[in-house]
Amino acid sequence: MNSIPSPTHKLNRKFNTLQIIRLGLYASWGMSLIFLVLSISAKNLQQQAIKTVGIDTAPSILTAQQLRDSFADIDASLANELLLKPGQNTQALADFEKNQKKIADRLVAAARNITYPAEEKIVQTLQLKSSDYLLKLQEARDANRRSDKVGALTAYRSAYIMMDSEILPEAEKLDRVNSQKLENTYTQQGFYNGALALLIALVGLLQIGILVIIQIFIFQRMRRIFNLPLLAASAISILFLGYTLNAILGAANNLRVAKEDAFDSIHNIRQARAFSYMANADESRYLLDTADAEKHDRAFKSKIDKLITLPQGKSLKDIINTIPKQGNQKFQLNELTGFYAAQLNNINFDNELPVTVDALNKLDNYLTIDAQIRQLYRSGKVAEAIALCTGNNPGQSNWAFEQYKNANQNIKLINEKAFDRHINAGFDLLDPFGIMGYKTEIVEQKNSQNFSRSPIGSFEIIAFISIGSIAILTLFGLRPRLAEYL
Repeated sequence: MNSIPSPTHKLNRKFNTLQIIRLGLYASWGMSLIFLVLSISAKNLQQQAIKTVGIDTAPSILTAQQLRDSFADIDASLANELLLKPGQNTQALADFEKNQKKIADRLVAAARNITYPAEEKIVQTLQLKSSDYLLKLQEARDANRRSDKVGALTAYRSAYIMMDSEILPEAEKLDRVNSQKLENTYTQQGFYNGALALLIALVGLLQIGILVIIQIFIFQRMRRIFNLPLLAASAISILFLGYTLNAILGAANNLRVAKEDAFDSIHNIRQARAFSYMANADESRYLLDTADAEKHDRAFKSKIDKLITLPQGKSLKDIINTIPKQGNQKFQLNELTGFYAAQLNNINFDNELPVTVDALNKLDNYLTIDAQIRQLYRSGKVAEAIALCTGNNPGQSNWAFEQYKNANQNIKLINEKAFDRHINAGFDLLDPFGIMGYKTEIVEQKNSQNFSRSPIGSFEIIAFISIGSIAILTLFGLRPRLAEYL
């Protein structure tokens, strides 16, 4: 009769039974320790990556874009105020005051979320420059109230030159600092997370393998069919390995969706919004600063090109008509570039496509009215052009721009909800009982993070209990066998 081959026959020639059992115990403990260290390290790395993306960088990037919005919008509101006669500019006055508050609030938000050394200097510069800028705007307003049109225009020119050359570039720099950190963290996390997940799988399987080999050895040498503590230790090892890989890989996937599918769209849409505000300011400057009208006309067109650059011979309406009306299809058209082109190629969530198409329709309507403004101005109908530019009634420019802004905001909200959902889902996988206290919230005109950290989270508790149980059960499973030789 053939005998069952012993998996430990080579060990038998070098060690006796007592030594083999002890070797198995120490190997299991050692592998358990490595398993514990690797799993917690991978969890901490993944959690830090999610925190960097969801709490540290994304809010600062959005605040930078919101600052650009507010500075461009207050510029446009002042231009409209200067274009209109006293008594006709009530809405422009209200918009000016509203944007002053927005700038103050967003500078505070930027200061509260300083995470990296380079940010502090940028935020300080923005605070100082914005004070000087607002003083220049007030100087223009005061001159306008005195009916000093030349003085008002001179002060306004000085203000918008300062905004274009000093303030907006600083806001963009704040965006770049955080965007670079976000991209670097995300790229590094992808590499390290994959390597650690592979190591965890290998160590976990080795741990399980050691326990299985010990049980086979005991069965063959000592004829013990069942060793319940070792079976329990093996079961816990399998469960903890599955739990750890599910938490690490699940969190990584949530981070991928949050960053690539949601935040990339948020960033594109926020940049489109910022350039839209700047273009809207150029539209008003075109009528106010007539000596440089052609310069402002070119500036307007260059900013619209940032939003969407059309293929030769195509109108925006032509492009809209070729877009599928529903689904999450990736939209592609050669030579179509700009922030909205990038958005069309990153449709991932329910209702995102029709909302994007709606924004493009509203943008097309705004651009149609803008063309009418320029045609009226060039034909000598300046008063009609100003009325169309500064009006808030349906069919007028400010009304159309507000409609477009709301449509743009709807795209952002869809992706923002998905971003928050997946960031929080990633935190939940790594800290299922919420002991660490991570929470991120990114909403329009508000940037707040509630973050408190306990020294140890629920993942660590689960890991210590699981690995400790494996070690104790292995000891209890082998102690009776060891006692037979002592």
